[in-house]
Amino acid sequence: MQIDELFELAYILIDKKQVTAKEMSARFGVSVRTIYRWVEALSASGIPVYAVQGRGGGIAISEKYALDKTVLTEEERLAIVSSVKALSKLSGSQKAALSANARAVEKISNLTSSEADWLEVDFAPWSPEVQGVRELFATLRDSILKKQQVEFDYFSSDGKKAGRVVHPWKLVYRGQAWYLLGWCTQRKSERYFKLSRMLNVKKTVRPADITFKTIHSSDSQKTVEVNSEKKLIQIEARVSAKMAFYLLDTFACSKVEPNPDESINVTFSAPDESWLCGLLLSFGAELKIISPKEIKEKIIQMAKETFSQYE
Repeated sequence: MQIDELFELAYILIDKKQVTAKEMSARFGVSVRTIYRWVEALSASGIPVYAVQGRGGGIAISEKYALDKTVLTEEERLAIVSSVKALSKLSGSQKAALSANARAVEKISNLTSSEADWLEVDFAPWSPEVQGVRELFATLRDSILKKQQVEFDYFSSDGKKAGRVVHPWKLVYRGQAWYLLGWCTQRKSERYFKLSRMLNVKKTVRPADITFKTIHSSDSQKTVEVNSEKKLIQIEARVSAKMAFYLLDTFACSKVEPNPDESINVTFSAPDESWLCGLLLSFGAELKIISPKEIKEKIIQMAKETFSQYE
C-alpha cells in the first residue's frame, strides 16, 4: 500500500466528491479489491470516506470534510505528528484534550510510513509541581481560545506583587521559559508575563475584546513596545569546570575556551535586568566576570552588602 497513492485517492475524492471503484482501479492499475482496501485505510485514519451502494454508487467523501489540497510530504506529516505530541505534554488534566491529542497523533501516524516516534519534546519542568504547571497552561489556553479575560497575582522583576487583569493573546516559549502575551489593563499596554511568577490564576467570563490584531493594525501603525525586548549586555567570564554546565544551561554562549587550569572562558549575552547580577553572584567563587566593568562593580557591591548582613 503506497502512502502517496492513498493521498492521491483522498484528493481525487475531495475534487470529485464521488468516484467508482472501477474508475480508480483503472487509474492506479490495481484491482477493485485493492481500491476498497485503500478506502478502509483512509477511513481508519479519520478521513470520512465511505462506499455508496446501488445504481450510481461508488466511493464518496463527506461533503463537510475540508482538507488543504496541497499535497503533504512525508517530512511535513512527521513534523505535524511531532508538534502535536509535544503540545500533548502540556494538555493539563482535561481528558477531552488528552484524548483529542492522542486521536490526532494516531490519525496522522496512520498516513505516514516512517517512524513517528523519533522525537519526544516535553516543555514541562522537572519539578514535582509539573501537574500544576500543566493545569495552569490549560487554564490560559482555554481563556485564549474562548477570548475571555484572565486575572492573577504577578511578581514583577523588581520583586513587587500586584493583581493583573489581562486580555490573553498567546502562550510563548522563549529562553527556557513559558510566557503569556496579552494586553494588561493596569499598564494599558502589551506585556509578557512569565508563567512561573503568576499566582492565583482565575478565568473570567468577561470578553477579551482587545486583540493582538486590533493593536497592531491601528491607523497610527505605531509599534507597541514589548517589555521582553530588553537591551542585551555581552559578558566575558571565567567559570570553573564543575559549574560550566549550569552556565551553559542558563545562557547561550557564543565562545567557550578551556584553560590549562581546567577553568573555562566564556562569552555570552544577557538581558540588562535587575536579576542578572544576582544570578551571576549565585555562582559564588566558581565564576569571575572579566567584562564589562559595570557588571563587575555591581556584583562586588552586592557581595559586600550580602557579607554585611552576617557581620
